[in-house]
Amino acid sequence: MAQKPVLLCLIDGLRPDALYKAHAPVLKRLIANGMYTLKAQTVLPSLTLPCISSLFLGVPPEEHGTLSNWYTPGWDDASLIDVFRIEDKTAYAFYNWEQLRDVARPGSLRISVCLNYAEAYDLPLGESDTQLTETALSMLSNFPDFCFAYLGCLDTAGHRHGWMSEEYLRTLENADRCLGQLVEALPKDGLLVVLSDHGGHDFGHGSDLPEDLTIPVILYGAGIVPGEIETPVIILDIAPTIAAFACLPVPESWKGSSLL
Repeated sequence: MAQKPVLLCLIDGLRPDALYKAHAPVLKRLIANGMYTLKAQTVLPSLTLPCISSLFLGVPPEEHGTLSNWYTPGWDDASLIDVFRIEDKTAYAFYNWEQLRDVARPGSLRISVCLNYAEAYDLPLGESDTQLTETALSMLSNFPDFCFAYLGCLDTAGHRHGWMSEEYLRTLENADRCLGQLVEALPKDGLLVVLSDHGGHDFGHGSDLPEDLTIPVILYGAGIVPGEIETPVIILDIAPTIAAFACLPVPESWKGSSLL
């Protein structure tokens, strides 16, 4: 089993204010017992692939070049997952939106599982997150050094029914249950990082509105001092934070700062 492992769980499209409108006991418990901010900022354009690319690559979209939900090749520096591989550590990824396959170089992931169902119309909202979680748990008995779990159904609910709609909040409640199961698999000496890529308003996102740009960030686990983070936090801070916890070198290109 990995020493000081990291679980990064991203709930797509999660607005911080939704946490207090939905029944989300796991997220609320993590906030109460972890280090958190509900005022973190993502990047522009506030779209999933540019935001998550920025999270892993440590630079804003204008540098890595992916400005839409279509991957644009050309950025050569190491992503967070690549750094784990370079240091001879194991990394897994579980996701239900196939466009995320390019957040690391081929060969950097020991296990990579995509159930490309987050937007499927033949599944009830949230069902893909449930299936993905079950699949991940079946492979996490020997926890890796780094595990990325992406739950994409909340974003789908926002696009179909509207951000903060009843359907959106119900889908968040299911994501909260999935998160609780994943947390149980994380060893006690590990670090959990929970966040979103962007928020949303009406039936979409991508703008510079606060509803789109503001995201929650939660750190929970070994050595984390509970309390609200008072300093500004951006999504670019996540990769350096995880690298610091895992005692990994930080590429010079990364723009963020460790929250630790």
